[in-house]
Amino acid sequence: MTVHGTVRQLVSLATLRAAVNRIIPADNFPAGWEGGVADHLVPGADSGLADAAINPELDWALAALCSLGDRLDDAVGGGLASFSRAPAAEQDRVLSELGQLAEAADELATLLRISWEGFYAPSEGRDPAGPGMVGFRSLPEGVEPVEPELLPTITVDQLRGSYDAVIIGSGPGGASAARVLTERGKNVLIVERALQLSQAALRDDHLHGKRTGLYNSVVGPGAGHPRVIENADGDEVVVQGDGSAGPYGLNAMTVGGGTRLWQGMAWRFMPEDFAMATTYGVPEGTSLADWPVDYAEMEPYYGRAEDELGVAGEEGGLTSRTPRSRPYPLPAMESEPAREVLGAAADRLGWRWGPVPLALNSIPHDGRPACVKCAQCVGHACPVNAKSGAHNTLLPRAINTGSCDFMVDAQAIHIEDGVSGARVQIVADASTTPQTVDVTASVVVVAAGAVETPRLIAASGLGNDQVGRHLHDHSFVMVLGNISPGVKSFRGPGHSIATLDHVHSSQSPWGGGVIFDLNQMLPVTSAGMAGALGHPAWGSEHKEWMREGRQHMFGAFGIGQEIPMASSRVEVSSLAADRWGQPVARLRKEVHSSTREVQDFMSTAAAAWLREAGANDVKRLAGPAIVAAAGEHSCGTMRMGSSSAVSATAPTGRVWGTRRVYACDSSLHPTNGSVNPTLTIFANALRVAGHIADALH
Repeated sequence: MTVHGTVRQLVSLATLRAAVNRIIPADNFPAGWEGGVADHLVPGADSGLADAAINPELDWALAALCSLGDRLDDAVGGGLASFSRAPAAEQDRVLSELGQLAEAADELATLLRISWEGFYAPSEGRDPAGPGMVGFRSLPEGVEPVEPELLPTITVDQLRGSYDAVIIGSGPGGASAARVLTERGKNVLIVERALQLSQAALRDDHLHGKRTGLYNSVVGPGAGHPRVIENADGDEVVVQGDGSAGPYGLNAMTVGGGTRLWQGMAWRFMPEDFAMATTYGVPEGTSLADWPVDYAEMEPYYGRAEDELGVAGEEGGLTSRTPRSRPYPLPAMESEPAREVLGAAADRLGWRWGPVPLALNSIPHDGRPACVKCAQCVGHACPVNAKSGAHNTLLPRAINTGSCDFMVDAQAIHIEDGVSGARVQIVADASTTPQTVDVTASVVVVAAGAVETPRLIAASGLGNDQVGRHLHDHSFVMVLGNISPGVKSFRGPGHSIATLDHVHSSQSPWGGGVIFDLNQMLPVTSAGMAGALGHPAWGSEHKEWMREGRQHMFGAFGIGQEIPMASSRVEVSSLAADRWGQPVARLRKEVHSSTREVQDFMSTAAAAWLREAGANDVKRLAGPAIVAAAGEHSCGTMRMGSSSAVSATAPTGRVWGTRRVYACDSSLHPTNGSVNPTLTIFANALRVAGHIADALH
């Protein structure tokens, strides 16, 4: 069937509207079509306009909706009969029966997804009925958003003749390098491929925002920047940079990198995390390795990173195995019902627990206000600038020295490593009037993340055969149940309590992982969870569950070790090129059985915690150990080591085989720890930057 771009050519608008309004029927609140789905599917059109243009982002759904419309009309007699004219009970019967047909399952799933997106997800100025119906407010009442001034940037004609260092990327690695190098008196250029966006542009969109990334993400690379994914069967698939973030493996491409939008979990790795191979041995088929540094060497850099960010934490059960030379700079976030319930359960189980350390202002700090506990912290920019990241801490401090130039909308496409200096080729003004410029420097620091750092280095013909290998992430688990009364409201910041008793314990396989409470999900995410939890997936009962039952949803989340494999890697692809004609990243990922062991172990422990807290109907959500070939926690692709035979970089971050090229981000990490890795990215980058500064003398 040829798919065209109007509703009339695809499926009867009346049939589609009727189906949506049985998925989300009218009650005291609007039905789905009138409550937002029409504006999502046919934006700006009157609901009776049959020739309305389909939202082009929904092209992926059109064939399925067309086929489903035909099935619905045929099921009530076909010909002049129409699903839209059938009684509501008959419509429900038809939808239920189609849900039992394997050949219609994907089509019905598409209708459900489009319905939930339209009704429950604010996006691009749309204000659908669903969020208000379930009590979701993006901002607490009375809170006025704050819009900080944008960081000063330079244009091409303001470039200096040469720099001590060109830093590629402004995330935690690049910002940390700039902070250290400028305080050591070096002049630095930071090259950031993204535009500098306002806080408002980076929040309140539940379809294009980083948290869901269902469509062209506001922090994605956009059109013209594909990647190639090798599937398990060996087939290669080209995924576009303006599509879903899931298969692409999106880490936020924006000023400050992922820390512009993160939850702010700021954990230290444990001593054993730096010595995984020594502690556990190397499983067959893996490339598990120790770090070339230990916790004692890293400790002062952890302390500095916590101070630079302003981490809110509490010494006690969560810090007993990570000796500290200084206290947390801010007190922990105040308690809330989930912490009280899970804390009491942990006490009964004999587990140590404490508040999650967060890079959030628990009190006013650094000229910025305290957290206002908005409902969408993770994945969105902070409405009052209380969340700390590279963008509002280390990066502006480096720029304010006067020794750091900052160029946005500029992508580095090639690096040359020379005897007397290095050269970086940059496409400046990339989104407007692109122009290629060459910049010389004493060193080049690549801090573009675990995918783009090895891609750029390999595409530049630099490094050894270890570049891009050992790609890994974390093992993730989610366990959900129900609890009465509900303890998780739409009140932020989100994650509140954790236990580390399943990290490097005598029962933990391969290091285990941290377990913490699950934050309240966005309404559109909750809508899709109902069926997996045994509740009706659509209809009046689903709508009632969204209003009343959803608040009883109670979960725990685990992040554990993923054991690296040399065959999991980032390579340069010959199958596709980016808009500048440069080869793109090709991703291949395998998950070792030892990683599955970690996942199973954490699921069991998380379920036990929920049950002890009083939750019932506890279920582990099925899923892979990782969500994509690459993701937010990806690492290892330029891993450090003492030998070039098994690593891509020296312990100083210098790329083996080069004189003047360094990596300085998560790609350096030989292993990823049993907790969120971002504080370690900051700390290790501060350490590496010190070595770079020494080399520049």
